[in-house]
Amino acid sequence: MLDREIAEHRDEILGRWIEVVIEGYPEETAKFLRSKSDRFANPVGASLREGLAELLDGVLRGVEPDELSSALDQVIRVRAVQEFAPSAAVGFVFDLKDLLREVTKGAGTDVAGSLEALDDRIDRLGLCAFDVYMHCREQMWAIRAQEIRNQSLGILERMQEWREKRVENSESAPRP
Repeated sequence: MLDREIAEHRDEILGRWIEVVIEGYPEETAKFLRSKSDRFANPVGASLREGLAELLDGVLRGVEPDELSSALDQVIRVRAVQEFAPSAAVGFVFDLKDLLREVTKGAGTDVAGSLEALDDRIDRLGLCAFDVYMHCREQMWAIRAQEIRNQSLGILERMQEWREKRVENSESAPRP
């Protein structure tokens, strides 16, 4: 019964979930993300919509969370780069629980077991989402560290060249 109830409202659930995620962005960004769904005009918004659709369908089909890591990455990578707090970056996963309960509110008491199973899937997906977030942050910090190393090496090379020129100039300067 729950599966049929959810299947009937899948598009509504997805639309509301997308809106919840977009509301987590600053106002101007949220306006832009809502404005266009075209992949070229709004790649972040399109990626967000595609990722959330894949995640919702995966949760409803009972797909293992690690199989959904690429969809999680689509949604979380931008949030990691924009330095969302970890709770804000992955919290959208848990918002799905409330949305499912709102949609199935009138379905009766026999859906409790099904909701518990969905809750378990969502919880495991949330843990996987945190892993994806941390991986993205680690990649970002590795890139930053490499850039700092490159800049430092460049500075040291320029200092060495400057010292060599200074030594050359002092050796070629006439002595009194």
